[in-house]
Amino acid sequence: LIDETEFLQWVARIQALKDDSNTSSSSSSSNNPAQSADDDLTQDLVAAFRVFDRDGNGYITRDELKSAMDMIGENVTEYQLNEMLELADADKDGRINYEGRC
Repeated sequence: LIDETEFLQWVARIQALKDDSNTSSSSSSSNNPAQSADDDLTQDLVAAFRVFDRDGNGYITRDELKSAMDMIGENVTEYQLNEMLELADADKDGRINYEGRC
């Protein structure tokens, strides 16, 4: 399947395709580089989630996941799509959510 680095690369490609001019603010006042890196990663993951969540309802459906994979040129099989969804669907409702962080 995919790892975190690949996921973030895909997100960057999706954002480039969408010409997303929405940049994250650099108002972080933390002097702790590790905390800043964690904050940056969290912001990247939230941004990625929002790109995949095309209708903005707080969930990534199977169709949205398939559409996102197609958009970035990743031809996934039905089996791979089902595996990704099963791994990411923590509450087993058939959708991926970001635990209220979006």
